[in-house]
Amino acid sequence: MSVALSLVLVVFFLFMNAFFVVAEFALVRVRKSQLQIAEEEGKSGAKAALLVANNVNAYLSACQLGITLASLALGWLGEPAVSELIHPALEVFDLPESAVSAIAIALGFAIITALHIVAGELIPKSLAIFSTDRYARMTALPLVWFYRLTSPIMWLFNSITNGVMKLLGHDIANEHEVYTGEEIQILLDESTQSGLIDPKQNEIVDNIFEMYNKDVYSIMTPRTDMECFDLELPYSENLEMIKRCKYTRYPVCRGDKDTIEGFIHIKDLYWSDEQISGTDYDNLPVREIIAVSESLSVDRLLQIMQDKETKFALVVDEYGGTAGIVTSSDVMTQIVGNIDDDEYIQSDDSEVVTLGYDRFLIDGSLPVSDVIDLIGFEPEKADECETAAGLLLNIFDRIPAEGDKISVEHKNVKVTFAVLHMEKHRIDKIGVKIERQQAGGETAE
Repeated sequence: MSVALSLVLVVFFLFMNAFFVVAEFALVRVRKSQLQIAEEEGKSGAKAALLVANNVNAYLSACQLGITLASLALGWLGEPAVSELIHPALEVFDLPESAVSAIAIALGFAIITALHIVAGELIPKSLAIFSTDRYARMTALPLVWFYRLTSPIMWLFNSITNGVMKLLGHDIANEHEVYTGEEIQILLDESTQSGLIDPKQNEIVDNIFEMYNKDVYSIMTPRTDMECFDLELPYSENLEMIKRCKYTRYPVCRGDKDTIEGFIHIKDLYWSDEQISGTDYDNLPVREIIAVSESLSVDRLLQIMQDKETKFALVVDEYGGTAGIVTSSDVMTQIVGNIDDDEYIQSDDSEVVTLGYDRFLIDGSLPVSDVIDLIGFEPEKADECETAAGLLLNIFDRIPAEGDKISVEHKNVKVTFAVLHMEKHRIDKIGVKIERQQAGGETAE
């Protein structure tokens, strides 16, 4: 075979190797959702690419066969052709023929290896990684035809591979596996860092995943903060309470918060206001209220609310007593943050107020996860509580009084918590001061 023909074949097999490398990497990395969108938009090659993506194992084997054949052909044709091409140039050095032949073979092998790695592997791989969707569509149709032509060989190879894997006790996995929740969150974080996804969108999706790990107890309005329409109080006093609180829904109790009989919506009072006087509540339109356990998961709560077509639920503890109230707005707040609406929620209590550099005012009901985000580390026993108030009770190991302070340290950070306001035995407002130790022992405030 002439040197010229050998070199032409070397170039051909180099491109063949590059094609199958591009196809392989594009096939592994491309998402079916990308191809489905491309097909809907009528882009060329999308239909064939979807066919390939739906049968990944088979087409990856075809890519491997193509790469192997091309690599063997390059080794078989490339080294002799390049060696013969550079052999005359080495003869001018007046070296022994055996030395010239050895050097020519070594140089030929090095050149072909370099071309194979750079042009046949690295460049195609980089192209496939940087433009996965495009190259998946470009290579799909030729790959389908190659697979059909070599299907008998592929069937034999795949059968042998599958048999060996089963003997080793492994299931035959599909390379296009679905993602776990943790993997999706990692992908979203990477996309956010690359600027492809808005940080707020990423935060909302993270909150949705975290919602499945939270229970009703962590998001409810606790019993001590509940405002109830009391059937044992005069109607005028209940109206004053409604005007003061300005919520739209109120649990209805009889004497104490453990005897919840339902709830009312203030719009119903407009229609029955004239029929109610004193403590005569026979015409009060009390709606049925559903009861849920404080240990119920938030996602299950949302499902129950949708099934029952309600936005309001009573939370009961393990003894059947009233633990608090939870609304659909409490659930939405976990996903999108605080919503300024008219539901039975505390719209501002869970906010973090910045008082100065590393000085904050927080509410006792602030989730402990937000406290950890604020101070930058997780204090001891933080995993045993749900709120900032619970965290301080654990740290103090007693019920504190107004003005009490306590500090926790972690590495070069010192955080001082101050109890600013108590409501009976409940910690209501907390001051937070963060001190960071700088190099040289100086403290930054």
